[in-house]
Amino acid sequence: MKNIKVGLIGFGNRGSLYAKFIKENSERATLVAVADFKINDADVKERLAEYDVSNKFVSGADLLNAKLDLDLLIISSMDKYHYQEAKEAIELGYNILLEKPISTHVNEIKELEALADKKGVKVIVCHVLRYTIFYKQIKELIKSGKIGEIVNINATENVAFWHEAHSYVRGNWHNSKESGPQILTKCSHDMDILAWLMDKPIKKISSFGDLYWFKKENQPKNAAKRCFLCPLKDKCDFNCYKFYMNNREWLVPFIGRDLSDEKIDNFLKTSDYGRCVYDMDNDVVDHQIVNICFEDNTTASLTMNAFSRWCYRDIKVFGTKADIIGNFEERKIYVNYFDGTKEEIDINKLTTDFEGHGGGDRIMVNELLDYLLNNKKTDSLTLLHDSVISHLMSLKAEESRLKDGTVIDFNE
Repeated sequence: MKNIKVGLIGFGNRGSLYAKFIKENSERATLVAVADFKINDADVKERLAEYDVSNKFVSGADLLNAKLDLDLLIISSMDKYHYQEAKEAIELGYNILLEKPISTHVNEIKELEALADKKGVKVIVCHVLRYTIFYKQIKELIKSGKIGEIVNINATENVAFWHEAHSYVRGNWHNSKESGPQILTKCSHDMDILAWLMDKPIKKISSFGDLYWFKKENQPKNAAKRCFLCPLKDKCDFNCYKFYMNNREWLVPFIGRDLSDEKIDNFLKTSDYGRCVYDMDNDVVDHQIVNICFEDNTTASLTMNAFSRWCYRDIKVFGTKADIIGNFEERKIYVNYFDGTKEEIDINKLTTDFEGHGGGDRIMVNELLDYLLNNKKTDSLTLLHDSVISHLMSLKAEESRLKDGTVIDFNE
């Protein structure tokens, strides 16, 4: 059997997880090149030591300029680099596993789609929820016809107050000009699931949402610009010291594995992660709803909000014979048939692997390798064309939101 030569750009949380899964498939794939701007840091060197990687680079550009003999390039760099790195990789003829978002611009997304078709390369986008046992079970229920015709789907992504503060107020995705709208950077997963489950052409989209809470006018009186100076910090739910002293592993990508009190304190006193959540330069929404109308006038909706205690997704599918209610974090699916019978599917009894998006990350890598080696395409496999749809859904939803909920023609 051929052994796939794999390159990787971005050895952060996502990239290092993919590297782990490639190593698990050593009889089918080998990691031969890694690029990361922290490639020479002690922490990255330590994590890379378990891989026998012969080619190491400080940037994705350097890896691409080396024009290595690769069968697959994994791009898990920061969002703003995805388009350019993917474009150059396609030109080199590499198959790609691309972290979402593909790009934050419609013209760039369509350009990559056309270029991949022209070059005949396979581009798979990391819409990992499709691969989970949870969503596969819901898809199979729909395909079986047991719940009848699907009339409506309602999905909710509860981001959790602490996740919102960490990633979308203080973190890398807090400013849409630097990263993109949150409905794309966070919720393109959910858009992909809605499009995949409905499996129908989309007609129209509308959306409402706003940055309601995390802004200057809601900052408590006498609050400071930084938590360590704030006289109110002990009573504040968003006190960064509460966050990070109790969840030190969140800071590994920024300060390495030395998670001593002193190291964390120094980091919080000087970085955005120690700033007041009401005094940042964030502009992404903290709540948004999206309404989708399909060609046959069936509908779907997504609610994203930052004000939940826990981070979880739930979904409700309404058919003409039954409804489905599922909670992704509880790993339970309930089917309520109109004749009074019920069905419960406990995902915990179907798998024990919930590492990385409920187990989806590992399954995605395994299905990708099957696809590249044996041309075995599963129903879950998120090829570039499939992911273009979810990206356009997200971007058109944002267009609608910015136009005060104006209904947008999806095919315009």
